[in-house]
Amino acid sequence: MAISLSIYCGLNPRELESRGVFDPVLDIDTRLFLDPHLLKHTQTPEFSGAYEKLRTHFANIGRLLLASDAEGDQFWRAADRLMKWPEVKGLCIGYASESTDGSGIGRELRRSLLRTAKQILLKGIADPEIFELVGMFQERFGPDRISDMCANVIRSEISAYTGRVLEEVAPHCTQLLPIDGDGVPLNPASGTPLLLIPRDLLRDIPVALDWSDRDFVAEHNEELRARVNSIAGESWKQVVAAFSKEQLRDFALENPDLIRDAVNVYRDKEAKRYNFNEDRSGEASWLPEAYAAASQNPITLDLPSSPTVDDVFNLASAICAQFKTLIEDNGLARLLYDSNGRPKHETASQLLFFGIAESYCHANGIMIARESDGGRGPVDFKFGTNMQNSVLVEVKKSTNTSGLKKGIESQLPTYMRAERSKRAIYLVIDVGYTKAAIANLNEINGMINGSAISIIHVSGAIGQSASR
Repeated sequence: MAISLSIYCGLNPRELESRGVFDPVLDIDTRLFLDPHLLKHTQTPEFSGAYEKLRTHFANIGRLLLASDAEGDQFWRAADRLMKWPEVKGLCIGYASESTDGSGIGRELRRSLLRTAKQILLKGIADPEIFELVGMFQERFGPDRISDMCANVIRSEISAYTGRVLEEVAPHCTQLLPIDGDGVPLNPASGTPLLLIPRDLLRDIPVALDWSDRDFVAEHNEELRARVNSIAGESWKQVVAAFSKEQLRDFALENPDLIRDAVNVYRDKEAKRYNFNEDRSGEASWLPEAYAAASQNPITLDLPSSPTVDDVFNLASAICAQFKTLIEDNGLARLLYDSNGRPKHETASQLLFFGIAESYCHANGIMIARESDGGRGPVDFKFGTNMQNSVLVEVKKSTNTSGLKKGIESQLPTYMRAERSKRAIYLVIDVGYTKAAIANLNEINGMINGSAISIIHVSGAIGQSASR
């Protein structure tokens, strides 16, 4: 069952919030990331020298690369050792969906990063920040790896912070037994270390990720922008859209002023932490809201000792119907939108459904798996006791125009075959439709006649149910 640290320890979540502590979900990663840019601005005492430590670490890598005469020599190998950044287990953040394990940074990716860094250094750009900007130059280097890179260097600071926070707020929680000398406890859900992070170090997307950010295209430097556009033969925006990261890297290496400009802009960029109150990605509010809604609106679910696929389908349908009621009539539709009234990412809808569905399933002793993977890719949810009676539920947001049709035309049938499921439910949450989406839905409704897939429409309109 999904459970947060505060729930596990019997704490008021506001106790952690008031101290600026991120309250992790112990058995599912929250898709937030440690952003090195935010280390410069944190007021948390354990991290007062962490950014300078990070800069020093990167500067040492740079000096070793400049001293290296060939790949594989002693200086290159020393630089490689400093770039061994495995996934730091225990942070409960990142992209893993069914656990809190991630991927880290492997040998081939390190080699590519070192080559790129060496090329940049040879252009006379020795700023340590280039290592924070590697996501702009390197394929397969996204927010999870930027987060891992940072967490590896400041692991001791994270451990010290974790020990202090737990000693202050949860000394009674004896289940969190320390597993090493620095007082890091064991995550009861995963058996790995449990590490806590200040909220002011987290973002949904790290600031130094790619060239599409308008601040990284020399917006403040007209002369450079004009030169770049002249060289590119078109607008920089079009170049970014058309080029791969490898092509952008090569272009930037041919025009090193662009890299210098990006470093300067990045260095001076305002620190913007994740706004947990707005929760624009829907990553923070789903669990407490789902628990509260399910406990205040209980339902009774039942499966016979040897359930058929029809039994499981009826149960999954009952949970989907209750979810529909909570969204349309009990105010949970507000969690589907940000503070500006824009629909949140589709994962916000999926997480909310998961929290509600799992609460009901847990109360009734029923299995549910999030993003089960039978070999051909993930499906959102799987109900049942075995493959023969399993039922899949795919959650789609109405504004996912292309995904609506693709999901039911190809994805869901493929997942059903992979999971050996005979029935499925397509849960479509209406947060506004485009004309193309309406046309797709009309086609979808025609596709499912007589099929093993059922569609349930949920109105996400705030304050008014489409079913009324």
